[in-house]
Amino acid sequence: MLSTARLQAAGEYVEWLRLAVHEKALPASNRVRSGASCLAISQEHHHSIVVLTEHELYASSFALLRVAFEAYVRGMWLVLCASETQVGQFLNGEERPNFGVLLGQPELTPGFSENVLSVLKKRHWAAMCAYTHTGGLHVQRWNTEEAVEPNYDAEEVKQVLFFAELIGSLAVLGIAEIAPRRAACSAGAGANEGSGGMRSNPSIERTCQRPFRALWPAAHVER
Repeated sequence: MLSTARLQAAGEYVEWLRLAVHEKALPASNRVRSGASCLAISQEHHHSIVVLTEHELYASSFALLRVAFEAYVRGMWLVLCASETQVGQFLNGEERPNFGVLLGQPELTPGFSENVLSVLKKRHWAAMCAYTHTGGLHVQRWNTEEAVEPNYDAEEVKQVLFFAELIGSLAVLGIAEIAPRRAACSAGAGANEGSGGMRSNPSIERTCQRPFRALWPAAHVER
């Protein structure tokens, strides 16, 4: 459905993003371990969307959009906003704040001052939920006049791939932002409990405001 050139570009961008954060040394804290893991998982979802698209398995590629977005938002919340108590509760599998809180709190930090996450959610959440939970919108893409079979529009496939690339790009920026703060975090005993000394990067906001093509890193935690 998509051109060979477009699919090749998507695969190359996945690898470029992977290399951008591969072997990055990260602070050895529960905050970073939990947040960076979420960001890496978001990148892997993006990688999976690219692979599934290459094999024309569009139902599964569409379904992964929401979980990729959620993993990114959760990772940024853990890095920027969660208290040490909340980080510990998260790692212990305890109940976490609802997604509205997870999304809203990072937008109080400088890098998200234009509420870009809320804009993305407002525009795409209903469709993402329908694709993930096999709602009517998704079932429509599995029907033709003659049969029950895939009936995806090429333009929609492009849009899903583009959105996945945007999320993958943001996840890489999130991991790259953690790494340079290793020394500051190590010395940051006086940092406030809510943010662990982390601050959001304005480049994240710029990423959401321009076209991006786009993954998953093997980011290593410093021991």
